[in-house]
Amino acid sequence: MGKKASSALCMALAVALVLAAVALGAYRGWSGERREVLETFAGNTALRDYLEERAMDAANLRVVAARHLSREDERLIALTQARDTLANPDATVAELAAADAALTGLAAQLQQELPQLESVRQSSRDQAYITTLTRTLMEDQSVTDGYNAQVESFNRRLNASLTGKLARLMGVQPLTAYEAP
Repeated sequence: MGKKASSALCMALAVALVLAAVALGAYRGWSGERREVLETFAGNTALRDYLEERAMDAANLRVVAARHLSREDERLIALTQARDTLANPDATVAELAAADAALTGLAAQLQQELPQLESVRQSSRDQAYITTLTRTLMEDQSVTDGYNAQVESFNRRLNASLTGKLARLMGVQPLTAYEAP
């Protein structure tokens, strides 16, 4: 092999090593930052408290609604599923947001339908529980604003920078915002 061929091979190898180092650095940096944002979500005590309260309110609404609906009613099953997901520490952000949104929708539905039932009209105690629980479950909360701001910043920078685009090619995914009504 001649001197020129050997120099070209060394140059190509150096370029390949530099590109591999840049790609590895991009992947490690962006995946580490992504992990930090997710850890912020998991460690957010205000959000954990919010989710626990929602899970308890779902359980309480289910107890009250079960006194007036059949055991097989799909809304009771949906309340149980939403409660279980919100109380699950291993649920993903998307699963939590979907369960939270479903719970809000169920609360609105039950707020309209339960007071129409004769058995509810005969129980002032249950009327009060239904009113209080459904109103609480339909309130807009802002405990996810901090997390969503981090997600927006991360995703914007990931999609705008060259290293972010490289990291995406290597498997770093954008983050999911917590979007519940």
